[in-house]
Amino acid sequence: MAFGPIMRLSVGELRIELAPFTKAVMGEFIDPGMNLYSVNKFLAHHVSHTLEDEEEYYDKVRKDNTSMVWGIWLIEGDKRMLIGTTALHDIFINAALIHQATSGSMIFRKEYWGKGIASAAHKARTWYGFHHMGLHRIMSAVIQGNVGSRTALARSGYTLVYVERNTVFIDGASRHQDNLECLNPNDPFWSQWWHGERPTARSLEARTLTRNVLTWAEKNVELA
Repeated sequence: MAFGPIMRLSVGELRIELAPFTKAVMGEFIDPGMNLYSVNKFLAHHVSHTLEDEEEYYDKVRKDNTSMVWGIWLIEGDKRMLIGTTALHDIFINAALIHQATSGSMIFRKEYWGKGIASAAHKARTWYGFHHMGLHRIMSAVIQGNVGSRTALARSGYTLVYVERNTVFIDGASRHQDNLECLNPNDPFWSQWWHGERPTARSLEARTLTRNVLTWAEKNVELA
């Protein structure tokens, strides 16, 4: 699995490509990216990253058969710049069971925060996971205070499942972690997930939102 197929989309006037990356570009993560406290604090790393760290991460990802990872690339003419990553981890697919995965994203170039890129990447990844992989559920977790990430996930139909208290210590205080899920709104996946139980009102609202996300992706995401 390791790297996902190329997906192309636009965010306003920005052309974005979700695509694999090579070990040769790992320096992009740390220049300055992952060396900025404001970038990595919600990852609870508390350390600067070196090229060796990122190359080790790359080797791990490339061999991981339970993950699907995309680089988030900004395309300007003939130039391509890596600005972040988005991924599905802990992918569990079995013909007789519920299929699920855990998602994660990061934009390490701060100048591209707040432009809707993370939300669009979430939507494309959600569409791929549900429409092309047949997942029933995608889970995610966000440290409270990380408003941008929480908002981007909510726009894709992620809802709160439970709060895990005091998971990290940031800026002089303990922070809780929101654990969320996004359910495949289409049948038979939706029915298989609930297996006769009555969905909650919040889940039904999220279903409508996620359906809108998938409709958006069908129109705006191009698989290369």
